[in-house]
Amino acid sequence: MLTEKNKQRIRHWYNTLQEQNPTFIKRAAQSSLIAQIAKTIAGDINRKQRVLLAEAGTGTGKSLAYLLASIPLAKALNKKVVVSTATVALQQQLIESDLPTIHKAAHGEFEFALAKGRQRYCCAHKLVAATSTDLGLTPKQLDLTKRMAIALQQGKWDGDRDSWPGQVPWQIWQHVVVDTLSCSVQSARHRSCPFHKARKGLKKADVIVANHSLLLADLHAGSGHILPAAEDCIYILDEAHQFPEIARESSAKQLMLNHALKELENLKLFDKELANILNPNAIAGSSLKLKEACAELNRCFNKLKDVANANKESFDNSQHWRFALGKTPSAVINLASNYHKEANKLSNSLQHYAGVIQENVANNQMKSAQAEALLSRLSIMQSLAESWLEVLFSYANENNQKNYAFWFTRKDKEIQLCSSPIEIGGLLQQLLWQDAFSVIAVSATLSALGNFSYYVNQIGLPKLASEQLIKLPSPFNYQQVILEVPNNIAEPDHPEFANNVAQKIIEAQHNQGGILVLCNSYRLVDKVAEQLEKQKLDNLWIQGQLTNQQILAKHRQSRQQNQTSTILATIGFSEGIDLPGDLLTDLIIARLPFAVPTEPVMASHAELLESRNQNPFMLLTLPSASRKLVQSCGRLMRKESDSGRIVLLDSRLTTRRYGKQLLAALPPYKRSDH
Repeated sequence: MLTEKNKQRIRHWYNTLQEQNPTFIKRAAQSSLIAQIAKTIAGDINRKQRVLLAEAGTGTGKSLAYLLASIPLAKALNKKVVVSTATVALQQQLIESDLPTIHKAAHGEFEFALAKGRQRYCCAHKLVAATSTDLGLTPKQLDLTKRMAIALQQGKWDGDRDSWPGQVPWQIWQHVVVDTLSCSVQSARHRSCPFHKARKGLKKADVIVANHSLLLADLHAGSGHILPAAEDCIYILDEAHQFPEIARESSAKQLMLNHALKELENLKLFDKELANILNPNAIAGSSLKLKEACAELNRCFNKLKDVANANKESFDNSQHWRFALGKTPSAVINLASNYHKEANKLSNSLQHYAGVIQENVANNQMKSAQAEALLSRLSIMQSLAESWLEVLFSYANENNQKNYAFWFTRKDKEIQLCSSPIEIGGLLQQLLWQDAFSVIAVSATLSALGNFSYYVNQIGLPKLASEQLIKLPSPFNYQQVILEVPNNIAEPDHPEFANNVAQKIIEAQHNQGGILVLCNSYRLVDKVAEQLEKQKLDNLWIQGQLTNQQILAKHRQSRQQNQTSTILATIGFSEGIDLPGDLLTDLIIARLPFAVPTEPVMASHAELLESRNQNPFMLLTLPSASRKLVQSCGRLMRKESDSGRIVLLDSRLTTRRYGKQLLAALPPYKRSDH
């Protein structure tokens, strides 16, 4: 129950925040969000399921609202707040701005920290070793490695790859990154390594900021391995509209067959190397099992390649061979069923090797540096073996056949065997909803076509009570944005469409502002770029020709000099970018953001819905496109003072029945059709 004491504490922090920040304005929607989150966490709405889905537009002040509501209650309930985001930009905003602001208003009553995966940290001992070992680094890379080692030793760098002032090439990082075996907290000399220092900091923190992938990795491991245990957590899922897709991707598996065959050869060579280092009697049994497993897996992977090569005509234009639901070739299922245990045998053999090495160090029969070099290589190989096991088991498991997408993919000279869950609601029920103390999911775009049905089905909460689903109004005056849907544009598949898009971009140049053009594919980007390059436009920045960071930097520089600037990119480019004010005055969306129907998971999902006599276009394709369209349009108005023009060039908005639904789901922009 939300006690009066906790209410007063929240109010006090909120009032102090306003006093300390004269420009801060209390908003009705923000206050309402604070109240709803507090009631949810306290159990006043549903004591058995403390879950809230909240859609609040840009400018509402979502992050300050959930921090103000959750932290005081977490302290009172002896829980931890874990804020999970989809983008680095939001993590930086929370750590560098929002949390320090709340921390000051709370008079320092809580501690906060940023959680990252071990892949973001270097191992101090590996780093030192890399400065004196011949790893094939160039002189420039070796110099950088030495500077990193000195900075870490002098306390001028914390070992976090992201905090190093500049890019750290993978050629260096692969040799110094933390791994699970050699960089163990059980080893006294590693307890002061950057990764373990960061983990100690997390234990002291009341509020932990993480990303969705790290949160899901912890939940898959059983929770409590990286972050606090789920039952002790108040999870805040910010940018929650991305969470279901990231959850599905975290459970997807792929086995690169040619790469795996090469790694099997490397494993055999490594086994011979270990035989010359370790006591033969200690590893004889594991060595025999490793050799057997390698031989059997070699046979399995080659047979899987044979299946793919014998069915080249089954691959589509995107080089996918997707198996219809429940119709995975028996040859593939039989191979997975017969050989997945060999991958498990291989993993166990490698684990035994690791134990023998660690025992040798404990008995002073091997130097720590030598042992760690071996354990580091073992860690990589064990991860590979476990990934092979996961893929093969996903095919062998009969329970997966109705809710998994299975397919082969050809890419360059590689053949990949892939699998992915289709609907992840049931998985999230097991991982998250049934164990978490409380979950608050917030985003500017949780609903689709005006309701939450699509999202609650995605995340496995279709029966969530209406009191746990809230939509808050935006403080923006959307009448400052003009929405145009021209009626003289060719159909999206017409040969003239790209030329029509180019003409609209040229027309927008007359406004002398910041222009963002979003296409549904790189193919359309290339076609439009071809037309525009004939016009020799100044300050035209094309995705694919420059990195996204370079594009944004050049665009901002052009606008600072009051020059017209145009970005031509795909829909995905717009996710997470912020172009307020005159950085973006004209937003042109070329085609509706419908998902590619032949993409394996999407196609399998549609097939699954059809098998239930449901309409995949209405239940899947259209809601997804609606949400993406709202998100894309949202790029234009980032502050209350922003204004400009949105131009939607897809004629299906006026010629198809669903066009009215898509337009009705947009914010109330000022319409100016012609």
